[in-house]
Amino acid sequence: MAPEKQTRKELLEEPDPVTVVLHRIAGFFMTYWKPIVSGFAAVLIIVATVSGYLYVQHRAETEASVLFTRGMDHYAAVQNSNGSQEQYQAVKRDFKAILDDYGNTNVADLALVQYASASYRAGDLEEAVAHYEKAISRLPRDHEFREMAVIGLAYAHEEAGDRDKAIQYFEMIAENPDAATRDQALFRLGQLYTDADAPEKSQEAFEKILAAHQDSIYYDLAKTRVEQ
Repeated sequence: MAPEKQTRKELLEEPDPVTVVLHRIAGFFMTYWKPIVSGFAAVLIIVATVSGYLYVQHRAETEASVLFTRGMDHYAAVQNSNGSQEQYQAVKRDFKAILDDYGNTNVADLALVQYASASYRAGDLEEAVAHYEKAISRLPRDHEFREMAVIGLAYAHEEAGDRDKAIQYFEMIAENPDAATRDQALFRLGQLYTDADAPEKSQEAFEKILAAHQDSIYYDLAKTRVEQ
């Protein structure tokens, strides 16, 4: 039996599906408008806060970068003129300003290394060690400035008379075949092991230079040590 067809009157009296949906949405919004508006406002506040933070952080990084560049120019000029301890103290102040005012920036991590380096050259060995160690703890293992911090720390310990610590950090560099300063670290190890009355380890360090660093400025010096 075929279903009865609806009359035109019945079709007109039947609620429009779109209208029903709109009424339901309106009813839902009227019931829950406060939490909806509150939630939307919260999202806007979060977005504004994050955007504001990113803007401030970007501005801080930019300002710190300008100061870092000036500090590096000053440092290079002092080094080129074989500067005095007083001049290196002035260099330290350049980088200290970054650490004091922009300590939460990425540039501050770089400034730590340079501050430690200037401290070493100014004869402030304890300060150099402390800031090199702090830089090492903050910089990623593959960051080029981290290697600078490690070898700087080795030299600082050597200058302070702590041969064992110096060997420890020179070894960290020497164990990495891709380290830019590996030949330098190996040569210092050869000398330190000689002073420590460990001739076998000393020869091993010099031989590694001959085997892997033929173009190094330490090659001929290492060759002389091996041939003795």
